[in-house]
Parts: sequence; C-alpha cells; structure tokens
Amino acid sequence: MLIDAIRAELFRFSRNGTVWLWSLLVIPLGSAIVGIFARQFLMTSLQKAAASSPASLVIPKAAMNLGDVITDQTAQLAGINLLAFFLIAAATISASDYRWESWRLIRPRNSGRNLILGKGIAIAVIALVPLSLHLVCETFGRIISASLENRSIVIGFETKQAGATVLMFVVAWLRTLQVAALALLAGVATRSIFGGYVVPMAVSAGTFLLAGMLSGFGWDANQWRTLLLFPAKAHDVLQSALAGGPIPAATNVKAIIGLMFWLAAPTALAIWLFERQDLSKE
Repeated sequence: MLIDAIRAELFRFSRNGTVWLWSLLVIPLGSAIVGIFARQFLMTSLQKAAASSPASLVIPKAAMNLGDVITDQTAQLAGINLLAFFLIAAATISASDYRWESWRLIRPRNSGRNLILGKGIAIAVIALVPLSLHLVCETFGRIISASLENRSIVIGFETKQAGATVLMFVVAWLRTLQVAALALLAGVATRSIFGGYVVPMAVSAGTFLLAGMLSGFGWDANQWRTLLLFPAKAHDVLQSALAGGPIPAATNVKAIIGLMFWLAAPTALAIWLFERQDLSKE
C-alpha cells in the first residue's frame, strides 16, 4: 500500500507542469545561463586589462580540471536558491489534498502513515531531479565558458575524490530533504500550501540568522548543541569534512545525527498529527 501511495504522488506531480517547471527547472537552467554570461563578462574585462598591460604581467590561462569543477559544484548544491524553489514542489505535494478537498476520497483507501510517508518518499525521489540537473547544468556551463575562453579541459578524477563527491551529493540531498520535511509538517499542520512554503522558509531564515550570532554567545560551530539545533551548520561541517577539512570524526557523527534528527522528527510529527485529524469533510 505504501508503494501505491508513492506511485500516486509521483503520477499527480508529473501532471502538474507549472509546479515542476518552477521547482525543478528554473534554478538549474537559470543559474547555468547567468553563470556563462557572468564569466564571459569577467573574462572580457580581464582581456581588456591584459591588452594594456606589459606582456610579462599577463598570466597564462590555466587548464580547467573537470573533476575539480564537479566536486566544487556538488559541495554547493543545497544553496538557498535551489531550496527556496524546490519548496514549491514540497509544499504542493504536502498540502494539495487539503486544497482540493480530496482527502475524504483517498483516506479510506490507505493508512494515514502510508499516505504521509508516500508524500515524503515522493518528495525525496523528486529532490534528486533539481540536484542532478543543477550539477549537470553548472558543469556544462563551466565547459562552455572554458571553450569561449580558449582554455584546455582536463579530466582529473581520482577514486578518493570521486567517492567524496558522491558523499557530498548525498549530504546535499539530505539537507534538501530536511527542509522539505519541515514543509511536510507545516503543510499538514496548516492544511495549506502557503503554510507549507512559508513556515520552512521562516524557520530556515531564522536559524540562519541565529547561527550568525552564535559566536557572540560563546557557542562553537562544532559543539553538539550547535549541530543539533542548526541543521545548516551540520550540513556545512559535513561538506567541509568531505572536502578535506580538519574536522574530527566525533564532530562528523554529531553533524550526521543533527541532520537526520531534523529530517526524521518533522516527518514523525506530520504522521502523528495527520492521524489525529478529522478528514471526513476535507
């Protein structure tokens, strides 16, 4: 029955062209296009400056390592822009049945736990699309920029770096799901797509602002309470460790627990709250 719920959510989302256009495609494609023009503008400015400089001061163009580009872009996948637009999809999936008053038709056919988990798993599967597409578009954009700049392209991707890059992608995916879990809880609690979008945005913005004030209160970025209460910090710690930063193993474990807590707790609360709602008239 859980499989049926997942398939139903994925099918319904595939038919909502407006939502998947804005939530899945806008940021990856827009970011790549803007990046190409921005890098080209910068290179044109540098070329003009180099033309008026002595030949001895002109720096030769270095080759672009495609492996390093992919690793760098993967570490930055779960950015605020991508999360903000993906929340449109998460909020729509979480609360659309309240909006269209279809719960009274669906609820008798499956358990409340399966229905909410079906939405959560569907969101998790869909989240792979903007993350993967963003990585592909950014990498392709960098290749185009390098070609326009007449830079050579080399592929240097060692096994260790490839493994770290895959783990970076997983961490970015978990960070995206953590924010989406807040949308799931907010959508069930408010019974509104608007609430499912605004609440996680407000929580994310609030925790971001508070995280910037931690040093003033004597909180260290690697402390247990910091990593548990601020999932963005946990995400940053894990990405830094995978990039080769000097992060202790114990801190990495705390960061993983903190990130998973913010993923599991909202989902469990959403299931608990949903099973106590009277949906006979919704």
